[in-house]
Amino acid sequence: MSYFNTHTSARWHQKLYKGLMAGGVLVSCSAQAETIAAKNNTSAPKAAKEHLEVVGVRQPRRLDQTGTSGQFVTGTQLRQKQVWDTNDLARVLPGVQIQSSGSFLFPAITVRGITSAQDLYHPATTFYVDDVPVLPINAMQSLIGIESVQLLRGPQAALYGQSAEGGVIDIATRQPGPRAHASFEAGAESRYGYHVTGTADGSLIKDWLYGSIALTSQEQQGNVSNPSTGSRRLGGFESRGGRATLRLAPTDQPWELAFAVDGSCSYGSQDVYVGFNHLRDRKVASVVPGTPDPRLSRCGHDESLHGSYHFNGWKFSAIASWQESDISRSFPYYSYISTQPEQWSANTQELRFGTEGKHRFFDVVTGFYHQTTYQDRTSQTAAYVPSYIPYPLTASHNRAETVALYGNAYWHILKNLDLGLGGRLSRDMSSIAFNSTYGGQTLYAGNKSRNQNMSLGNVSLDYEALPGWHLHGRVSQGYKPAGFNYAPTSIADATSYNPERELSYEIGTVYRHKKFFVRAGYFYNKLQNEQVYVGPAGYQTIASAARAHASGVEGEIQWEFRPGWIIGADGNRTISKFDSFNDGAGNNYAGLRMPYVPEFMAAGHLSTRFQTGFGRIEPGLDLRVTGPQYFDIANQLKQPTYTQLDLRTTWSFGSRYEVMVYANNVTDKLYRTYAFTGPAGNVAQISFGRTVGFNLKVAIGDNSK
Repeated sequence: MSYFNTHTSARWHQKLYKGLMAGGVLVSCSAQAETIAAKNNTSAPKAAKEHLEVVGVRQPRRLDQTGTSGQFVTGTQLRQKQVWDTNDLARVLPGVQIQSSGSFLFPAITVRGITSAQDLYHPATTFYVDDVPVLPINAMQSLIGIESVQLLRGPQAALYGQSAEGGVIDIATRQPGPRAHASFEAGAESRYGYHVTGTADGSLIKDWLYGSIALTSQEQQGNVSNPSTGSRRLGGFESRGGRATLRLAPTDQPWELAFAVDGSCSYGSQDVYVGFNHLRDRKVASVVPGTPDPRLSRCGHDESLHGSYHFNGWKFSAIASWQESDISRSFPYYSYISTQPEQWSANTQELRFGTEGKHRFFDVVTGFYHQTTYQDRTSQTAAYVPSYIPYPLTASHNRAETVALYGNAYWHILKNLDLGLGGRLSRDMSSIAFNSTYGGQTLYAGNKSRNQNMSLGNVSLDYEALPGWHLHGRVSQGYKPAGFNYAPTSIADATSYNPERELSYEIGTVYRHKKFFVRAGYFYNKLQNEQVYVGPAGYQTIASAARAHASGVEGEIQWEFRPGWIIGADGNRTISKFDSFNDGAGNNYAGLRMPYVPEFMAAGHLSTRFQTGFGRIEPGLDLRVTGPQYFDIANQLKQPTYTQLDLRTTWSFGSRYEVMVYANNVTDKLYRTYAFTGPAGNVAQISFGRTVGFNLKVAIGDNSK
């Protein structure tokens, strides 16, 4: 029986899903009516510029003038590279690695040698969606109705409220306006995968109220079998979700309000591992007959309220959001089974004040940020075969709160020289309460709290040496707050870890001229009190046990060498090592490489487009090479260099119809994305392998975005 018909939380989301569909009909009808009315008065929309003159999401500056390294990707580019969810964003964000760490709850994100794999509950890279920080267990999610994605590399504590040590991936959805638009996409791919998405937006009350709706359903099955249960295609997931937005923006008024509601459910057979040296077998490792398949579900919803007011070249914004997520998780562990349900909630408030427009000698953005996050978790392991015998039950409650003031200012010293200064003052408060019981007796318990003040700063310089050629340098500080292990396994977890601090240096250059673009840079990151897992698998705790550094070079080039033909390449070389690391058990890992950091990454891209009598055809290819990396602090579990080739062809009929066929990982290369050492040896999670599919899109109305 389908999960979506049986799970209680899923049924609630199914009702929300149906409600969103009903709203979608209203908005879609409005969009269609406006389209018909304007059909004879509207010329065909021109293609939007994809990477030129891009303005930073939180900065009144062009992205290549902010003194930092960034990337801007449009919704069209996401679709061309088959980026259906955040796990696929590495295809369009050079230098970023995003991989699953056991399940879709915990993506391991690596940017410039800074990785979230050291503490999966507190990733170093922060996701934002429409100015709202995403709960860490929701970072891997479907992308629907996306306007753009922006990556800012390096610490961003002076621009964003939530700690962003490694960088920020800022996602913006399409906001409803007076120009009506509707679209429908559907596709199928290998292993019985599919995706269906529908969006509509337009005017509900002319010149006053606008609405939008977005719905999605997708499934991506895995490629691992379980001989014990006879199940096949484990390791995949399915998800459904929807979002609706109401935007009150009276014409000729300086203010607007927007309310958005979002709901989604994801389900999968996650926590699936094969033998470390037996990838091609694609069979679950160390199977014990009689144990079940792993199961994971995550259902959540969030609501947000945005307001803004424009006056005399300034903009004031206020944002409030509420998020909830419910997790059900169970997986076999040899002859045992572990259940780990969790409940999360968060509420966030942010006030932001900044300049907009041009022709002033300074630009500034400053803000106040407050967020409170709650996590409740229960963990129990039980012997499953030959008979069920429950072991101790551990229940925990975590609370984290952050209050921060931040700001960043740019002083235009000369017409071609900008100085940037930024800072942050914050107070982080965390607490944990947990107890482990067995047979009515308490085995261990803890109840502690930790408060910490933090001050950070940054300075940047941007110099336009020639028209289109910028040189920049930046020194910035980042951090991850002090806190407690969100998955306690012993009394040791009553001891908090210290705040992790980063000092980051970067220099770089960007050059744009007509159809040519090049970017290059060097970075050096120094980490103090790095928060890392210590202890054996299954009984790990987090300690501020390491000092480390990451340095490297990165670059990107793109050239339209003849009309319609674009060639590009990007790459990076990173050295990321522990300077000191004592795990408390006498093991010293100084000089070893930090796990989940590829030694290098490189990619080549080629695309073209040409017009025919039966539409526009746009073929393209991407070749990616990922260098060696380790999965453990002892550098014993290694994934060698691997290469992937992706091919695609898009066939467009005007601006309304589009058909795309694609083949990702053409050579069916299997590689490890996550690995660890268990009681019976080394195990690994593997990639999906070759994926072949097609996508059909139909658009109505304004398609310029």
